[in-house]
Amino acid sequence: MLEGNQTLLGQYDFKKVEENVNKLWEEKKVYSKAKEKVSKNKRYYFLDGPPYTSGKVHVGTTWNKTLKDMFIRYKRLRGLNVWDRAGYDMHGLPTEKATEKLYHIEGGKHQIETEFGKDNFLEKCRETCTNNLAEMNKTFKSLGIWMDFDNAYQSISKEFMEGEWWFMKRAHERGRLYKGQRTMHWDASNSTALAKHELEFATLVDTAMYVRFKVVEDQNQGPNTYFVIWTTTPWTIPFNMGVMLNPKATYCKVHVKNFKGEEQYWLLARDLVTKFLVDKLSLTEDQDFSVKETFLGSTLKGVGYEHPFAKLNPVYSELKKQMPAVHTCLLSDEHVTTSEGTGIVHCAPGCGSEDYEVGYRNKIQPFNTVDESGVFRNLAPFNGLRAKVDDPVFVKMLDEQNGNFR
Repeated sequence: MLEGNQTLLGQYDFKKVEENVNKLWEEKKVYSKAKEKVSKNKRYYFLDGPPYTSGKVHVGTTWNKTLKDMFIRYKRLRGLNVWDRAGYDMHGLPTEKATEKLYHIEGGKHQIETEFGKDNFLEKCRETCTNNLAEMNKTFKSLGIWMDFDNAYQSISKEFMEGEWWFMKRAHERGRLYKGQRTMHWDASNSTALAKHELEFATLVDTAMYVRFKVVEDQNQGPNTYFVIWTTTPWTIPFNMGVMLNPKATYCKVHVKNFKGEEQYWLLARDLVTKFLVDKLSLTEDQDFSVKETFLGSTLKGVGYEHPFAKLNPVYSELKKQMPAVHTCLLSDEHVTTSEGTGIVHCAPGCGSEDYEVGYRNKIQPFNTVDESGVFRNLAPFNGLRAKVDDPVFVKMLDEQNGNFR
């Protein structure tokens, strides 16, 4: 009988229970016997989605492995001969960063090349991976995970790399490979592309601004008419190739009676007139502005505008000659909403995946002169400026050229 506050669970030392169970499984060879029992049955293949060997096992990985273990056990209990090979991801920036931290390398590629030595660093990366792999194997086994950890695949092994090359060869032989372009996450400090799982997420406050793009006067929109766009990436405006509207949303032409000393007409989503003009700019309807027309976004397809930096570099007029859809209104119901901004989004196919997709559909090639370190090259007057870091400089330049508002 239990007395006082003592509970049934309180009788057990769970760490000891875990150790005893694992010891029993090892002594009795339970895992290998479970596999042997169904070895002649129908095969079921399970290849582990690999964790990085850049550190110790974390709670997300243990949860992931536990769920996989439950699934594999279920399949085996149903009589299937489960091939259950574990694996580890040992390449990329996670390994590089972990090794740099381990050996107190703070100068990145330059310090590795000039002081530490590339060959030496590569060997230390390999040691980081294999040492962490051994520790992770122990942890997973202690959790009672049944997988083939002793034969786990490793992305640094010749077996793995040759398998990748074989796969590419077969894809080529079957006509599945083609040369194309795509947008990638990029690490400017290391001058390398990033996989999605190499990204670190953080809450940031971005610089947001509204920019006027003047409609060319032969577009049946009248003089002093502007698309008003909203962006959180001012540094991408030099690479602007179009503006995107939602073809199914309702837009309007707003008569602004006095902006920067002149009468103007602004094109924006009808749902955002109050939020933008009243709440943001503190204008009063009827007194300062009035809605003159409403229409679907689809009616504005192909309407052209002047790039805000057109006077600073002839490249913008050259791009227009090469690709007729450049600096016109493009339609995209999947990427443009009327929940924020103005319902009109600037499109830079060389800077984002959605923009690239819309540009591709409209035969607009990506335009971007930022080098691998994130610095503007061959595009005066922006040369030497850094992407994102110098957003305030781009904001100032837009103000000077266009009389914009934030």
